[in-house]
Amino acid sequence: CSRPRRSSNSLPLTSAHILKPLAMVWQPEPLPFTSNSLPKSPLPSNDEIRACTNILLDRIYKVVAINDEIVVKFGGGVKEYEGQVLLFLERHLPTIPAPRLYAMYKDPETFETFLVMQRIPGEPLDAIWPSLTEDEKDDITDKLRQIFDNLRQVPCPKPDFYGGLDGGCLHHYMFRNQRGGLPSFLGPYIGEANFVAGIVGNYRVYIERNQRPDYKVRYYEEYLPSLLKGHRPTLTHGDVQQKNIMVAENSSGRNAQGGRSFDVVMLDWADAGWYPQYWEFFVASSPIAFMYWDTDWCLRIQQFLEVWPAEQAIMRM
Repeated sequence: CSRPRRSSNSLPLTSAHILKPLAMVWQPEPLPFTSNSLPKSPLPSNDEIRACTNILLDRIYKVVAINDEIVVKFGGGVKEYEGQVLLFLERHLPTIPAPRLYAMYKDPETFETFLVMQRIPGEPLDAIWPSLTEDEKDDITDKLRQIFDNLRQVPCPKPDFYGGLDGGCLHHYMFRNQRGGLPSFLGPYIGEANFVAGIVGNYRVYIERNQRPDYKVRYYEEYLPSLLKGHRPTLTHGDVQQKNIMVAENSSGRNAQGGRSFDVVMLDWADAGWYPQYWEFFVASSPIAFMYWDTDWCLRIQQFLEVWPAEQAIMRM
C-alpha cells in the first residue's frame, strides 16, 4: 500500500511525548467533571445553555455557541466517551489539536450529557474549501498530515488491542450492538481476527433480527478473516470529514508559496479508538461514494492519510 508523501515541515512526536501514554493506565474522569483550567468567561448554567439562540448544529443533539470562548454540545445523542477522549488528548497528547473540555455532566432530570468545550475559532473546512487556492489547500493538507502522522506514532498500550481509549468498547456505528440493550457498543477485542469476527457477528445478528437470508454474511464469515489481516492497531480519530476540521487563518504566518497559512483543529472525537491501520482511510473516504469522485478532496485524503485501496473496497462492500 502506498504512503503519502511527507512534508519537510512535518513535526513528529518525540519519545518524550509518546512514553507517557505508553506507560500509563488511563482511567476516565467521574462525572460531574470541571476542568482546573477554565476560560475567562464563566461557565453557563443549564438554563443559559438551553436558552442560547446561537445554534451551530441541531440534530439528535445540539451544539450552541455561548460566546467566543465556549460552545456546548448536549442532548441524548451525546456520548460521555467523547468528553473523556478530549481529556485523554489534553493530558497525554497535547500536540494533537483538539478542543479543550471545560466541564462535563449529566442532567439528572433528562439524563442528557453536556460537554462544555472550548470554542475553536475559524470555519469548518467544507464551508471554505471551494474558495481556497491550491497552495492554501497544500498548507491545510500538510497540517493534517502532521496530525495523523503523530497519531499513528502513539504506541498501543496493550498488545494487539482494538478498542476504546478507555480500554472499553469501540464507538463506531458498525459496533453498535444489534441485539439491543447493554452494552450499547461491542468490544474491545484482542487480535485482528476477533475484531473482524466482531463486525461480521454483529451483522449476522442484524440479518437474523430482520429475518433476511444470511447468504451475504456467510460470504463474509468465509472470506473476510483471510482478507482483513496483518494490520496493527493504530490510534484513530474515526470520523475524518471536512465538517469536523476547523481552520482559521494564521495572521502571523505564511505558507511555503507566501500565501495564507491556516491553523487546523480536529473536532468530533466521539468515534476515536484503537482500530486497524486501514480504518481511518476507510472512514474518511466513505463519503466519496456519495460525492461521485467529483471533488479534489478525494485526492487530498490520499495525501494526508495512508492509502489502503483493497481494504477500502472490502469495507465499502
